[in-house]
Amino acid sequence: MNKKLKTAIKIILFVGFGIAIFMLVYKDFDFGNFFDTMSAIKWGWLIPAALISLLSHISRARRWQLLLETTGEKPRFTNTFFAVLNAYFANLAIPRLGEVTRCALISRYEKQDFSKVLGTVVSERLLDLMLVAILTVVAFATQANVFGDFVAQHPEIKDNLAKIFSPTTITILAVVGIAGLCLLIVIAKGKLDRFKFCQKISKFIKDFWTGILCLKNVNHKAGVIFHTLYFLMLYFCFFAFEELSGLNVLAALMLFVAGSFGMIVPSPNGMGSYHFMIIQTLIIYGIPSETGASFALVAHGLQTLLVIVFGLFATILIPVVNKDK
Repeated sequence: MNKKLKTAIKIILFVGFGIAIFMLVYKDFDFGNFFDTMSAIKWGWLIPAALISLLSHISRARRWQLLLETTGEKPRFTNTFFAVLNAYFANLAIPRLGEVTRCALISRYEKQDFSKVLGTVVSERLLDLMLVAILTVVAFATQANVFGDFVAQHPEIKDNLAKIFSPTTITILAVVGIAGLCLLIVIAKGKLDRFKFCQKISKFIKDFWTGILCLKNVNHKAGVIFHTLYFLMLYFCFFAFEELSGLNVLAALMLFVAGSFGMIVPSPNGMGSYHFMIIQTLIIYGIPSETGASFALVAHGLQTLLVIVFGLFATILIPVVNKDK
C-alpha cells in the first residue's frame, strides 16, 4: 500500500475514533443551552490558564534540554522549545507522531544522532509515567474524604466495589501479575527472541532501562521534575465557572490525574475520553454532569487551541531561527 495512503487512513481512523467517543459522551448534552450559557463564563480567567499552559511547555522544553545534555551535547533552548511545541501539534494528527518529529528536528538542527535523541524521549516518557503515578497517589490520598462522602451517598457503588475487590479477585490478580512479571523477565533476557513480537517487547524493556540510567546521570534533577505545574491551568479554569469556583487546587490536581488517564486513549488530544474522565470526576465533587460537560468542553477546547496556535508558531519559527544551519 502507498505510504501516503496508509498515513491518510491512519489519520482518518484516529480522528474518526475520537469523534465517535466524543459523540457517545455528549449524546445527551444540550449544545443549544451550552451556547446560551457561554455568556455567563468569566473568560478573563482563561488568560492566566493559557499563560500557565505556555509556562508548562517552557518547563518541559527545559527538562528535555537537561536530558539531552546527558548525551554530551548542549542543544539550544529555542530549538528544544520549538521542537516540543511542534510535537504537540503533530500529535493532533497521529498519536506519538510528535515524538518522532521533535527528535528529527533536534537531530537536524543540532546535528545530533537521532537514536541518542530518541533515547532521551524514552527517559522523558519514563519520568512522565513516574510523576503521574506519584501525583495519582497524592491526589487520591488528599481527596479520600471526597470519595468517601460520594460512596456514602451512593451505597450501590460500595456494593459494586466490594464485589470487584473480593478476596478471590485480588488473589487472581496477584497470581496473574506475578506470572506476567516472570514472563517479562524471561522475554527481557532474550529467551523468546525467536518470536518477533517478543523481540519488540524485549527491545522496549531495554530502552526502558536505558531511560532509567539516563535519568540517573542528569544534572539539576529538581529542574527535571518541575513541569508538573500544568494542573494549575485547570485550577484557573475553575474560576471561569460560578459552580466550580469553590473547588480547591487539590481538586484541580485530581482532575489533572483523571484527564491524564483520558489522554492515554488514542484520539486527537484525548477527544472524548478526556471529556468523559473530567465529567465523571466533577460528578464526585457534586458538580452536575451538564456543568461538568461544559467545563470539559471549555478546558479541552482551550488546550487544543493553544496546541494549534503554539504549534503553528513553532513550525514557522524553527527554520527561521536556524537559517544559518
